Amino acid sequence: MTFLSLNDTKLVKISSDNQRSGITCKSILTTIFLIPFSFYWIIAGEIGLVGYALNTYAVPFYNVIFTVFILLVLNLIYKKIFNYFYFSAQELLVIYILLSISCALPSITLMTILITTLGHAFWFDTPENEWRILFWDALPTWLTIQDKSILSGYYLGESTIYRTSHFLAWLRPALFWSGFMVLLMGMMLCLNILLRKQWIERERLTYPIAQLPFQLLSQTKTLISQSFFRVGASISISICLLNGLHFLLPSLPEIPVKRLGGWKGLGHVFTEKPWSAIGRISVSFYPFVIGLGFLMPIDLLFSSWFFFLFYKIELIISGLLGLSKIPEFPYVDQQCFGATLGLFLSLMILGWHHFQSVVGQLKKIKKSKESKLYRVAILGLIFCFFGISLFSVQVGMRLWLIPIFFGLYFVTIIVLTRIRAELGFPAHAMEHIQIDRLLIGGFGSQGLGKSNLVALTLYRWFIRSYSSHPMPHQLEGFKIVAPSTRQHLYIALVGFSILSSVSVFWVMLHLYYHHGAVNFGGSGWSMQFGSRVFGELQRWLTLPIQPNPLPFIGIVFGFGFSLSLMWMRTRFLWFPLHPVGFLISSDWGMAYLWTCMLLCWAIKLAVLKVFGLKGVLKLRYFSFGLILGDFLAGGLWSFISIIFQKQMYNFWP
Repeated sequence: MTFLSLNDTKLVKISSDNQRSGITCKSILTTIFLIPFSFYWIIAGEIGLVGYALNTYAVPFYNVIFTVFILLVLNLIYKKIFNYFYFSAQELLVIYILLSISCALPSITLMTILITTLGHAFWFDTPENEWRILFWDALPTWLTIQDKSILSGYYLGESTIYRTSHFLAWLRPALFWSGFMVLLMGMMLCLNILLRKQWIERERLTYPIAQLPFQLLSQTKTLISQSFFRVGASISISICLLNGLHFLLPSLPEIPVKRLGGWKGLGHVFTEKPWSAIGRISVSFYPFVIGLGFLMPIDLLFSSWFFFLFYKIELIISGLLGLSKIPEFPYVDQQCFGATLGLFLSLMILGWHHFQSVVGQLKKIKKSKESKLYRVAILGLIFCFFGISLFSVQVGMRLWLIPIFFGLYFVTIIVLTRIRAELGFPAHAMEHIQIDRLLIGGFGSQGLGKSNLVALTLYRWFIRSYSSHPMPHQLEGFKIVAPSTRQHLYIALVGFSILSSVSVFWVMLHLYYHHGAVNFGGSGWSMQFGSRVFGELQRWLTLPIQPNPLPFIGIVFGFGFSLSLMWMRTRFLWFPLHPVGFLISSDWGMAYLWTCMLLCWAIKLAVLKVFGLKGVLKLRYFSFGLILGDFLAGGLWSFISIIFQKQMYNFWP
């Protein structure tokens, strides 16, 4: 087997040891053992037990890289003692894949914030907000916790989930919500099976996020032997350790690499119109982001920072012309959603022959392994969508809205998976694509009705942000493992989606009943999300929103602009702009990382022109060192903070 790497310029040969399946008892049991500890690490950091750390707001997840690196070191020590490896390369890759996909779920962009909402409407009901009157009757009893005696320990702490009454009260919603998450992940898996051959074998996309774990775990000797790798690792480790010591001892110097200007950035510096419309903009030089940037294609690097500045210019010109007085103008979020639809259509057109071949495989009388796999994927899609639809009806969503809502959702995450496969941008929250707000803007709150609004509120947890989404991790897993491993990986992914979904509830409730949700003040997410979604539901019901056709101008423009860019790219090979850059231009991460993309583009372009492909190869190994060093040193600070429950230096964000 060969693995395409070096930005499609070099094929790395995998040894015969890597041809064996990595799905073994060792790899499966090791991952099962690591899941509770990994989940505790993520949840404790992201909900504010020890300050505020965001393990899952950038990919690859640094806690997973840190963990598999420890396993790799132990594996090398074992080899020295017993003269053979305990884990094969494929087993280590399987552990990385399964752990990465599992760690997507306990993020505050997915299931963690789901759990924070299940009792919120009942604990924080007051005569002033009138939640009891407005929507208590529409909240399903089998998906929420309504008994305040059960919620008392959850919010106030000094209790335990292992008390019989607590455990039984949470068991039903935990199982139903976990089942729903499994169905969602099942549909993602089936879609990835259908997309794999087109995106991996035919288009040969670069998958920048997957390159470090593959090189680290299956080409360890080659990686360590490179001097440029060691230099990159030394630089990033030194920066992170020095900044960590500065955090503990402020008298020591630091090297500023994080968000110069803070969370709000430097936009507040511009106080006069029209420059005050520039909004959030910051300067950052994260070593791991710069390392990932060196792995990205040059045209996509250019498109990312170019369209970010394009977006800011839009805001300034709108302010200059006085158009910013129109609510939401220039409809940037709607433009990005239109670009998502345009990119999705482009992908369907580019992959048309592949999808025709899939249909042809299904029609064959004599079934091959590939056609059988496609048949299972299609049946899986039908089964999972039926289950999701039945669940949604029980939640209160009307039948007519189900295909629209989930159609928009799966279009969005397919495009997200493509962004990861082609661009590899590390922070892809895509929070500007709010499906619930698009629907309310299109139909109006009264047009949707109370039951649909309640359903959208209960579903807000998986459409708010896509930073840690599991679907791209699945496809990257298909990319980096051998075929002998991949054919067994499908079943393992289903099993771990079940285990991980239930484990999120276990770890989360263990922490909350012990410490109390009101005591997690570091991030505010223990109550912030519930206040947001139920507060909005209250406003939708008391202050109805009328349909507004104007923002659809932005959708139409974004759709047409995206298609125009793709058409130009198919006609002119030199055309440097890619719609992916336009799509992520207003994303959360671009406000902080655009300077990293600009720097990487300038350096990589200069290296290519002066030193050619050999120079790019050296730069690639240097980038691996930057990423790994930053993750190891930053992961060490984070791990220490979890162990001692004391705030330490956060290298990200």
